Order: sequence, then C-alpha cells, then structure tokens
Amino acid sequence: MEYKVSKHDSSFNAEDQLFREIIEEFRRNYSSTKQKDIEKFVVFFYKECQKEHLLFGSNNKIQLNKLKLSHAMKIQKQVDVLKSMNQLEIEEASSHLYFLDQFCKFLTLKEVTKIYYIIPKKRRISKKNKNPTLTLITDFGNFLNLKRYSPATIRCSLVNIRSFLKFINYTDEILPTNEYWFTRFKKYEEHLNKKALLENLLFCSAYEYLKAVRLFSKYLYENKEIKLIYCIPSKMIQSGKRCNEYTNESDILLVIKHIFEQSKNVLRDISIFLIILETGCRPIEIVNLKLDDLYLHEKLIVLKSKKSYQRTLVVTDTTCSLIKDFLKIRQNYLFYPNDSLFLNRFGNEITSSDISNLFRKYNKPLPQERKFTPKTLRHTFITNSLNNGNNMEQVKEIVGHKHLISTHYYFYRNINQIKTLFLGKKLF
Repeated sequence: MEYKVSKHDSSFNAEDQLFREIIEEFRRNYSSTKQKDIEKFVVFFYKECQKEHLLFGSNNKIQLNKLKLSHAMKIQKQVDVLKSMNQLEIEEASSHLYFLDQFCKFLTLKEVTKIYYIIPKKRRISKKNKNPTLTLITDFGNFLNLKRYSPATIRCSLVNIRSFLKFINYTDEILPTNEYWFTRFKKYEEHLNKKALLENLLFCSAYEYLKAVRLFSKYLYENKEIKLIYCIPSKMIQSGKRCNEYTNESDILLVIKHIFEQSKNVLRDISIFLIILETGCRPIEIVNLKLDDLYLHEKLIVLKSKKSYQRTLVVTDTTCSLIKDFLKIRQNYLFYPNDSLFLNRFGNEITSSDISNLFRKYNKPLPQERKFTPKTLRHTFITNSLNNGNNMEQVKEIVGHKHLISTHYYFYRNINQIKTLFLGKKLF
C-alpha cells in the first residue's frame, strides 16, 4: 500500500509513522484475500477522521488516543449516507462497517483508546421452525390467559410444561387417554423426586415444576380429557427458604472485568450490571426501563414494577457516562421503533431471562465456579446499606420493599447489627 503525501487528498500523512505501524499490525490479523478491503477501509477511515480537527495535532498526524465512540458513529453515518446515494456499494459499505468494528476492538485491546462500538445488528429472516410449538402448548397458554393468570405465572408455567412434554416425548400425533396422562404425571414426579434426593435439583424447584403440571391437569380436566386433577404429594410440597445471598467486592470486580473483556455488547451489559449493583433493583425493573425514565443530567433513573411501584434513584457519574455511550450505539440494535432502553439482538426489549443469562455467562470463570445472580447483587446492596448505618426506612424505600419487615430480615442477618443488639446499644 502506498502512502501519498498530499494532505488534500483521501490518503494519509506519509510521515505519520505511528499510524502506519498500527495499520500494519492490524492488517497482519487478516488473510491476504481481505487486504484490499482493509486498504479501502483505511483510506476511507482516515479521510473521515480528517474532518475532525481535534483528532490531529500541530504536525498533522492523527492522534488515535483521542478517537471516541462519537467519531465511530459519525463514520457509520457517513457510510449509510453514501450507500443511500449509491456512491458506495452495499458490499463495500458492509465491509467498511465490519472493519470499523474490528479496528475499534483492536485499538481497545492495544489500549490505544477505549471504544466499545458494535456493528448494526442484521435483522434475521425467520426460517421455518424445525421445532414448531405443540398445539397443546398453544391451547394451554390460551387457557391461562382466559383464566387471567399473571404474565409471570403464564410464562413460567409454559416453560415448565414444555420441559414436562419433552420428558414424556409427547407429540401432536399422540391421542392420550386419562390413564396415559396420570401414568406420565407419576413418572415425571418420580423423576423430579430422584433428582432432588440426589441433590441435583432443589425440592422447592421440583415443587414449581409440579405446580405447573397441576395447572396443566386443571386445563385437561376442564376440557374433559381427564377425570381428576393431579394432586402433588405432600412430601414434594416444599417452598424455597428465604435467603440473604451475599457476594464480596473481589468477585464483583472480576465479573466487571469479564464483561469488558468478553462481552460483544459491553456498553449494554455493563450498564445493566452497574444499575443493579448501585440501586439493588430487580431485573424486571431493568426490563421496564424506558428512554423517558432517564434523567442523566441529574444522574437519576426512574424504576418501575408492580411489586415496588415507582421510585427515582441516583446513579454514579461512571454509570451515567456508560449509559450515555450506550445511547450513542443503541440505534444499532433497532429494527423498528422501540422506546425500551435495553434491547436484545432481535431489537426487542431485553427480558429477565436475558439478564439472568448475562450474569450466568460472566460468572462462569470465577474461582471454584462460584456464581451469583441479580438477586445476589440486590441482597448484597441491602446488607451493605444496613452495614453502613443507613436508616432502615430509607433502605426500604430505595429497594422498593412494601413492608418494613422485609428490610428487617436483612438487619437480623447482619452480624454487626446483632452484636449491637446484644451490647444494648441504640439500634436506630
């Protein structure tokens, strides 16, 4: 590749040795078949950077350490403009955006600058589902909706019944009888009991699966497909014990490190993680966040859920800054108008399951496979707030507890507060 000296054309300064070295190292990461595409991208990239005077010093050499996410988004916008004007072919435009994404990652890895750009998500063309939804599942979902069960109950019940039907190898071709269903209910019950006894499954989790089966049997009963509603054995009725999960600072920092190093959606994932860490909110409140719920100039966000209603909380400068950066690339997740703050790869609002998977993914490399969930961060926030001597009423309002007794639970799990209690000192 030749470097022309003229500063008025599209190529870069021949004396810019540092830039040349970085580009050469970047090029070595790719096969010879991609070198022409890289060269075209580099010339285009440099030409667009020349429009930003702050990126160049007095010696007319590009200062990549001053490159920001906003610059990358301007380059993306220019690619889109040229493509719409037919001055750039679709394939070349896609190539430019691909190498822009790769170059930003390269500069971040080399610690030249920190740019967490993502290439615009491509809308996936739906293919014929190889595993179509069973008619029975669809009918069961309609039954739950007609009975006006809560969305959470419907969602969990459908997931659990899919597991049950998969376990018994049910298909739409089967014509089940009353005896068929109760034989399968019993077989599934024994399977869950065995897993619980082997400690491969909590008894309270087995109970949740069987509650879905009971609800499913109610649907079958009302459709006159069975004669009796399934009854859960008393030995399997075990509710989950209330717990105060806690994680330490070193594990939290390790997960943050993994997000920055491994995530393909760094700004989205770290923003979600830090909001939960700093507010102790529930995942559903992250799901419910809309663009209008942000007041970043005041460092405020509005959290809403049916369980906690609405509250306005403060977040740190760091979290505000990361959310602002995420908003710059949020358009790259969109396929159609959507006012949800955080979106998944399909352009829909992120779900509670997506958030749980996020935590699970970046917890995997922790020592001894220790894992914590969004709930753990919430519990840690409450415990630390009480440890730091905050008023219990204030903590209750911040975390959205309806009753003070819920916050009280964490007080009595706090060893420092228990010591204070036994020493007879003033508690509040």
